[in-house]
Amino acid sequence: MQMLDRVIANLVGIPLAARHAGNNPLWVAFGEMGVQGFLGDLITLTKEDIMNLQARPTCAVPHPAPIPITWKWKTVIAIASYQHYARLKGASINMHLFPAKLFNYFCISIYRHDEKTIPWQVELPSQVNAKASFLKSIKPNLKECEVLRDDKSWLLFRESTKTTIMSHNLLTMILPPFLTDPNMGEFVLHPITGEMIPYKPDDPGLDKIQRTWFFKVIVDICQTLVGKKIVKQNCKLMDMRLVWHELCKHYQNSMSSKMRNQELLRYVHTNQLINLGHRGTSQSYITNFSETIRQFQALQTDENKLSDQMYVDFLNNSMRGTPHLEGVLLL
Repeated sequence: MQMLDRVIANLVGIPLAARHAGNNPLWVAFGEMGVQGFLGDLITLTKEDIMNLQARPTCAVPHPAPIPITWKWKTVIAIASYQHYARLKGASINMHLFPAKLFNYFCISIYRHDEKTIPWQVELPSQVNAKASFLKSIKPNLKECEVLRDDKSWLLFRESTKTTIMSHNLLTMILPPFLTDPNMGEFVLHPITGEMIPYKPDDPGLDKIQRTWFFKVIVDICQTLVGKKIVKQNCKLMDMRLVWHELCKHYQNSMSSKMRNQELLRYVHTNQLINLGHRGTSQSYITNFSETIRQFQALQTDENKLSDQMYVDFLNNSMRGTPHLEGVLLL
């Protein structure tokens, strides 16, 4: 059975026998217009073409019945459903296998009579407008981002960059590059190939423009040797999710990060206000102490973070010997 036969029988509701009988008005009208297939002929018709279909009198059918309006609308919606699901898949779909239940769901919940059906290969007006709006409003600006000049500045660089792209509503740029199990936090493997499943954006066209923008920003602000190496390795595809993932993975586990962790922990563990010769206010010292612990915590995995009690103990130790602050944490 041809695809057009299957669509008209399963979705529009006209049995195949009606075509062979030669007197069905919809099939007669299709024959007069030269519609013989679904992909090659039917989907080239506009909604107006289908809604204006009429079966002309012939010798075989001198008085054809009018085409019911429901048949016309279902034919229009069948074309719209093909374009919709082909767009979601990113490729043509086989309407031989299109289930009637899915078609009914599309009719009731998705299809809009006042919207124009657009071929799946063509960008939707909303996508074109989104890209145009992005290009007008977003420009690479080095001043908005912290520059990664050395390994020690990784944390501030990560936080600053994340804040910047969030302010531009571009959080998708630093999402995991592959599909992730929400419960395990690990990349999901394809059940057949065993490979990781790449992240699929909702709007590939807009996503490409945003990745190009973010890549330009990262090229300018990543000035460490490792940062430059990771960026250059991904310059062909400009997959910023993969770049960001590799940057985070490296600096989370690098020797410099471990040394930085030890340095921060040593500070909060051994420093005491009374021995530092601190010339600022006690408040400025406590603020700096809290920021040091915050940075240490941000660099740790969940299982290695300091408990609240350890935080209090370290701060209490740093106040020891300072008469007017020594007993504050004991209140």
